[in-house]
Amino acid sequence: MYRVKCVLAAAVALAAFPTAAQVAGPEIAVGILDHAIRKPFRDAPPPGFDLYQGEEERGTADIQLVYRSAPLTKALKPRMTARLQVNTDGRTSFASVGAEWRQHVLNGRVYGQVGIGLTIHDGYRFTPDPFVAGLSAAEVARRFDLFANRTSFGSRVLFNPNLSIGVRLNERWAVEAALEHFSHAQIFSKQNPGINSVGIRLVHTLGRGQ
Repeated sequence: MYRVKCVLAAAVALAAFPTAAQVAGPEIAVGILDHAIRKPFRDAPPPGFDLYQGEEERGTADIQLVYRSAPLTKALKPRMTARLQVNTDGRTSFASVGAEWRQHVLNGRVYGQVGIGLTIHDGYRFTPDPFVAGLSAAEVARRFDLFANRTSFGSRVLFNPNLSIGVRLNERWAVEAALEHFSHAQIFSKQNPGINSVGIRLVHTLGRGQ
C-alpha cells in the first residue's frame, strides 16, 4: 500500500506543474522487460535455500503491449491504459487496466510518467507445498520445481504501480524506460512477495501533436 500511496502522490505533484507542449493523441507501445529483478529489500529465504520470495522467476523476459487513451479533461487529466505483459519463458503473465499521469519538460522532448493499475495474472496464488509428508518422490520433485521457479503472489488480483521516463524522438515516436511493480499490499492474504520488472518501450502516437 505504501507504493500505491507514493504513486498517487507523485501523480498529484506532476499535475501541479504547467505542462509543456505535448502530444495529446492516444498511444500504442511495445516493450521488453527484465522479469522479476532482484529487489533491494528482500525476505530471508527458508533455512538451507538461496531463494528469495519474489525472485523465483528472475532471469526471464517479458514482452509488453500497451494502449493509452488521449488525456482526459478531468481528474488531473490521466491517460487511461490497458496493458498485456507476457512472459517468454512460460512464467507469470499479467493483464492490467489503469491510469497514468504525465509531465513534459524541455519543450516537450522529455517526460516523466506515473501510473496505477489493477491486474490479474495467470500464475500461482499459492504454489503447492513440497514438504507435505507422504508425497511420492515424483510429486515432491514436481512441487519443488514449482516452489523454486514460480512465484506465489497470494492473490489473483494485484495492484500495478508503475513509473516511466520518456524521450520523444519526433511527434509520432518516443522511447521510454519503465519500471513495473506487481503486488497486493497484503490486502488479500499475508502472502505478498511482489515482483518488479524494468525495461524499455517504443511508443507510437496515433493522434496529432498540439
